[in-house]
Amino acid sequence: MMRKRIAFLAGAISFDNQSRVVDGVLKRASEMGIDVYIFTCFVNYDELEENKIGAFRIMDLPDFSTFDGVICMKNSIKYEPAARSVVNRIIKSKVPAVSIDEKINGMHYVGISDYKSQKSIVEHLINEHHLTKINYVCGILEGKEGADRYRAYRDAMAEHGIPVCDDQIYYGNYNRESGRKAVEFFAKTNMPQAIVFANDAMAIGGTERLRQYGYRVPEDIVITGFDNDELSEFCVPSLTTVDRRQQKIGETAVDLLLANEDECEIEQETQVLYRESCGCNEQSEMKLTDLRIDYQNKCLIYEEALDTLKSMQLDLTGLESIDELCGRLKKYVIKSDMKSFYLCLCDRKKLFEGDTLKCESYTQNINIPIAYHNEEFSSYNEFPTRDILPEAVRNTDRQTFYVVTPIYYQKICYGYCISDGSTFALKSELSYLWTVNIAMALENIRKWKWINRMNEKISRMWKYDMLTQVLNRSGFFFCAEELVKDIKSTDSMAFMIFLDIDGLKSVNDNQGHEVGDAFIAEIADVLKRAVPKDCLIMRYGGDEFVVFGSCENGDRMRAIVSRIKAMIAEANEAPDRRYTLSASFGCSVHDAAEIENLNGLIEAADKQMYQEKKAKKKKLSNNN
Repeated sequence: MMRKRIAFLAGAISFDNQSRVVDGVLKRASEMGIDVYIFTCFVNYDELEENKIGAFRIMDLPDFSTFDGVICMKNSIKYEPAARSVVNRIIKSKVPAVSIDEKINGMHYVGISDYKSQKSIVEHLINEHHLTKINYVCGILEGKEGADRYRAYRDAMAEHGIPVCDDQIYYGNYNRESGRKAVEFFAKTNMPQAIVFANDAMAIGGTERLRQYGYRVPEDIVITGFDNDELSEFCVPSLTTVDRRQQKIGETAVDLLLANEDECEIEQETQVLYRESCGCNEQSEMKLTDLRIDYQNKCLIYEEALDTLKSMQLDLTGLESIDELCGRLKKYVIKSDMKSFYLCLCDRKKLFEGDTLKCESYTQNINIPIAYHNEEFSSYNEFPTRDILPEAVRNTDRQTFYVVTPIYYQKICYGYCISDGSTFALKSELSYLWTVNIAMALENIRKWKWINRMNEKISRMWKYDMLTQVLNRSGFFFCAEELVKDIKSTDSMAFMIFLDIDGLKSVNDNQGHEVGDAFIAEIADVLKRAVPKDCLIMRYGGDEFVVFGSCENGDRMRAIVSRIKAMIAEANEAPDRRYTLSASFGCSVHDAAEIENLNGLIEAADKQMYQEKKAKKKKLSNNN
């Protein structure tokens, strides 16, 4: 009996908010023996549209009907088309589902009141610190949490009779840089007494810029954040913020999935942490020494991971095949903390064999060119993409969690990576560079293959006649050099056959040049079937062909001419023909010493052909 499976969908799980929710989900799932599949990606808010499309395509991967439940953090999926599609597919699947931080019809809900928590902070500044000039830095207002936090600020100020001007509001996007830009914006007017930031990252960026401008926090300006990010306790001064208790939210989400209850809503209590940045000084649960040791350890892990990723990037540069890529990946898989690793690629024909971009979504089947499982490397042939992993892999004895991340380059969908039980994949903001490195290697392989195909086409265009696909004059004389060397080195003889199509002008005049082209191509097809592979065939002119090869005497040449004539006769026996195949032949045989001038050999055979054609015309005239 297979264990139950939960799908968890969120953007950027290395961010503290999502990471702590994941911790809660995994804790409860482990207690209940449930496997968790985490579908995630990392994309900045200001990424190009095509990168967002490529990254958030991972949300299209899971077939929710194959899972026992789904947990979705819609607010973290910062691309509206993907977020909307995910919600619709979850509801349509009719599997038990929980939405975190946003109420959605048809799904359980668990979250916090962003409104109440943000309002508490603003009221604390007004009531406890007697501040009135309080500016606000918004998050993304298109999201519910950003809108609720901003509304809480405006309501708290209004309820206390404190007016708010437009120049007291800055519209940020949750990253540190927008916090810095907010301070720059406020500095153009009079600085406030306090700045309330909609999250900790912006607050930390703002504090940094204030320090550069010579302001002290909290002596000159009070700062607050939201979310209780890990760094909020380490920074100087420590940041007043809201602990959202996300781990408890994750645990509750799993409980709701398994409760078999009707749709319900649970709102968890939060805790405002009043720290140094607002002038309060609540003591940290950790001693300063412990904080320093913890931070030092994380810095060391980060630096080691960064060094490994730099080395990996160099090792995966300039590869020409999937086999090379898999060979180079092995040492990095072994060095990682992954219990298992699977590189899952879309249909290789769509990825690598077309001249244009074809693979913009997951293909029906997927293959695994490199898998690491039970400390051994292997591979898996095609299996249905909806299974995510082969059945043999999924039927393991131990409970685990999988992190599933996209492999893409702009809009090109290469597939996905799966890691099993990896803390690095869960916690490190560098983990996405793993798949970026692999994606760039695959894109280089695709481009390399495309360039090779284009070079082959160009080479073929230079050497071959496009209508008949036999050698043109340039290709013939290029290839003939090697054949001439062989003939001379073996002191063999050479033959030249000159063939001129009979009746082509009449076909062109009476049936059109398309039929005339078909006539020429059919003669060429006869030659390709009749002439041995070690001989050269050239389209010499519009209706003229040349065959060049080696022989011991003229018997081989005569046998080839006989075979060509027999195949022409056989073709003419086909019913409903629009024209009759016919050709005149001229042949010449030469010693090795005579083949320096190939044009001379061609002219000799041409003269013989002319005599045959002249005889045919005379015979036709006599018959008439």
